[in-house]
Amino acid sequence: MQTLGRFYTAPSQQNLEWQLICAEFFAKPIKLLWAMTRARWNLHAIVAIVGSIEVKESLSIDIASAQKSAKSWTIVVYTPPSFNTITSISSLTISEETQWQSLQLKPGKYLLGLRYYHWSEQVEFPAIKADGVKVVEAKTINAPKDINKFYYDLIKRKNFIHVCLNYYVFNLLRFKQWLPQKFVEKVFLPVPNPETKFYFGALKAGEILQFKLDSLLFNNYDVYFSLYSRECFALEWYPITEQEKSTSPSPGKCLYVVRIHQKFPQQEAFISDWVSITVV
Repeated sequence: MQTLGRFYTAPSQQNLEWQLICAEFFAKPIKLLWAMTRARWNLHAIVAIVGSIEVKESLSIDIASAQKSAKSWTIVVYTPPSFNTITSISSLTISEETQWQSLQLKPGKYLLGLRYYHWSEQVEFPAIKADGVKVVEAKTINAPKDINKFYYDLIKRKNFIHVCLNYYVFNLLRFKQWLPQKFVEKVFLPVPNPETKFYFGALKAGEILQFKLDSLLFNNYDVYFSLYSRECFALEWYPITEQEKSTSPSPGKCLYVVRIHQKFPQQEAFISDWVSITVV
């Protein structure tokens, strides 16, 4: 099913442009079908993609666009259609004074995924050069706080195919303690941001999550909660900002993902004891 990723990559190097993940992006059923094969949506960031970009030696990115668009950002380089992560850069690894950042890559075609957290009212997706030649122009969009509200409407398009694609996920997560951890993570987790830590699982109707978080965690990380239907459509999402927090009762058989995203480049190492998440 991951070969469906070819449906959103540009047909040629001359037609490359950033594509915002939005309602318009999913207007064609084939794109929603592709996304539902690994629909662990990041609901807390502006997400955009561009590719495939053909590279012989190097890829250069205008970092200044990202720096002025969001307090926290990441750009990850993947190989389509398998979505293997090759490398990444972010606000944690790049100096604020950097204008262009170059990445040395093996010859091939690459897809870039961009995430903006804590974004400005207007954001700019960066220009990109392949082997010194500009192949993607910068793109500016207005970015209201509710730019991701379109996710609420996607479940209205649910059909039998979407149910079949992800019916197994609830049981996979419900019984994950009896399965190899790496297998469960590979099957379930989204194409990962290398700087994000994940907690995830399944909820039966009426169950809630109880969070007990150390105050040191909030000094260094943002904590984001997402709830999905059994078919992996988004139901609700919000940041966790309190040390103790309980979610609303699950409306049915649902899935959850907690993202813990690093804020600053220099900080204490993450300690797992900072996080306690219990299903009750």
